[in-house]
Amino acid sequence: MRAETVRLLYQSPFPALANLVVATLLVAVAWEAVPGAWLVAWLAAMALATGVRLALWRAFARSGHAGCGAVLWERRMLFGVTVVGLLWAATGAAVAAVDLPIQVEGVVAISVGGMIAGAMFSMTASAAVFRAYVIPAALGPIVGFMAVGDRDHVAVAGMGLVYLLVVLLWGRSAERAIVNGIRLRLQNEALVADLKAARDRADAAEKLKQESFANLGHELRTPLNAIIGFAQSLEIELWGPLGSPRYREYAHAIGSSGRHLYELIQGILDIARHDAGILELDETRVELAGLVGNCVGMMEGAARSKGVTLSANADGGAVAVLADATKLRQILINLLANAVRFTPSGGRVTVATRLRDGGGVEIEVRDTGIGLAAEDIPRALEPFVQVGQAMAGDSGGAGLGLPLSKRLAELHGGRLEIDSNPGDGTAVRVVLPAARVVERQ
Repeated sequence: MRAETVRLLYQSPFPALANLVVATLLVAVAWEAVPGAWLVAWLAAMALATGVRLALWRAFARSGHAGCGAVLWERRMLFGVTVVGLLWAATGAAVAAVDLPIQVEGVVAISVGGMIAGAMFSMTASAAVFRAYVIPAALGPIVGFMAVGDRDHVAVAGMGLVYLLVVLLWGRSAERAIVNGIRLRLQNEALVADLKAARDRADAAEKLKQESFANLGHELRTPLNAIIGFAQSLEIELWGPLGSPRYREYAHAIGSSGRHLYELIQGILDIARHDAGILELDETRVELAGLVGNCVGMMEGAARSKGVTLSANADGGAVAVLADATKLRQILINLLANAVRFTPSGGRVTVATRLRDGGGVEIEVRDTGIGLAAEDIPRALEPFVQVGQAMAGDSGGAGLGLPLSKRLAELHGGRLEIDSNPGDGTAVRVVLPAARVVERQ
């Protein structure tokens, strides 16, 4: 804090130069009224004091503000301004000793008053420096006017005392305001530094998180791919007969379990990456009709094995969107898998794409399955929550399909809507905004 106030004291050399300029003008006005030797000596002393102050200012500027302690620099300034204040006080001796013309006395009062007013702007950062300059500079002329003794001079001296008191009070208030301003600035700078450090730590943590996700995915998927690949090789007896049909069953079970675990891990990582804000889109032009047909084809076997009819239609015609094809396919596969899983034999699952009134597009998966109660819908969107499993008599799934689909839809700037009633089936809609639509017919 002290260093900041001292820096303000040495902010500019102009206050020192102003004293010399005003003193020179005062000598010019009083030249014929005051003995020349006095004036020359006084002006020489003022020039010397100004030179000392300028030398201090230059030394402070060259020191980088760290050559000496703030206390020492403040003491140097205190000495310099005290000398100048005493020189202005000497004008009171001329007022008392010489019968000055009234205009010269007026210039003396104006000169001293102007210098004190200037000190309000240049010295109030330090109360000690301000008082060391103002008190002698003001008291000298006040005493000089009072020493003349007549009513008018005594009245001027009285006004000078009042003015001095007001200036000292103002100076005290100004010092407090400056100190509070410096304190607030330093606190703000410290806060900015803390925020920057916190941001740097957050950036480093985010980078570490991204690297950890990438490493974790690699470490998990690599051995799983090997397990799945070896299981498939054993199942088809790539390198020769296994000797027992049961081995093929085991290999099939190992491959199926590995694929299930792979999908589960991928879903968990995708949800974690989305929640961490590091899941990104690889956007391309996607034909919705082709995407829907592809996904329906992938799920036809599962639907047929459950006795569920699976169909698709495109009410909106040929629509192309700007999206991540892989993630959009993942959404649709998740929704179709849920619909087939919770639809009993003889039921229907329908996929439809249609344009919305607002210019967007929706993909709807509707089933005639067991449905959900309204209070269960928010729970179904939470990871690892398996709503309706007991009713469906199904233990498959990990409760990641709907939560992940919702996050992937939101990543596209869209949303996931669910309408359902127990026993009446469920309709799940992926709504993409109009900005995603690049072509429609």
